[in-house]
Amino acid sequence: MNYAILVADDDDGVRKSHLLAIKQAAKKLKTKIETIETENSVKTREMIHDKKFDLIIIDNDFKDEEVKGRLPGIAILQMARKDGPNTDTPIIFCSGEVYETLRPMAEKFRAEYLAKANYKLEDFSNMLIEKLKDSK
Repeated sequence: MNYAILVADDDDGVRKSHLLAIKQAAKKLKTKIETIETENSVKTREMIHDKKFDLIIIDNDFKDEEVKGRLPGIAILQMARKDGPNTDTPIIFCSGEVYETLRPMAEKFRAEYLAKANYKLEDFSNMLIEKLKDSK
């Protein structure tokens, strides 16, 4: 069974870490996982609206202030749950910010909240496997 994952984060290092975890998950699942990367909020919103994914990993704080139509990840998450092909897609909401309001907001929109400070590659890989199994 093949999977498609959207990795949406403006930080190259974080995206690379996510891709390593995805490779580990694919190896454990013995399957192929197509990954699409976005690094700004506008492209992320377009991808979530246009393509069905098996899992979405989204950052909150995109550094694309100069881009017209910029939104924080939490707003994109809310939009994904309202309409389009990903209303029921598992979403992992990653944030480097430690605002106490982000976790309940992400959970309200049925996303798994993960603080980047608690990121461990092996644990994240296992979380991906769990979420992918739930997506099918």
